[in-house]
Amino acid sequence: MKNEILDTIKHIKLRPKMYFWSDGTFHSYIVYFQGFFFSVGLCYNLDFEREISRWYQKRVKFKAPNMVWFDQFEHINKDFIEEEKIKKFLDTLEEFFESYDFKNYTLI
Repeated sequence: MKNEILDTIKHIKLRPKMYFWSDGTFHSYIVYFQGFFFSVGLCYNLDFEREISRWYQKRVKFKAPNMVWFDQFEHINKDFIEEEKIKKFLDTLEEFFESYDFKNYTLI
């Protein structure tokens, strides 16, 4: 599954209009990935949003463990323009999934 997720992120980077044909705003990316993580959670019992939040907390100065990860990311990167936010968002997701250990995941 890890490779498929990384392939999807890379494909979105290369061909964003295939996923966000009418609205390529940062908000659209958030909604897409919220749905994606929710679907994965239902099918595989993986809480990616929680895992990303834990991972992200270790890498940023603004600590907000009870804040939804997407909101925390948006707050930290609020000064960037849309394109920069989207690029950084996809890069962050790619970095997370490249380092994520699916084998040792336990639902807490």
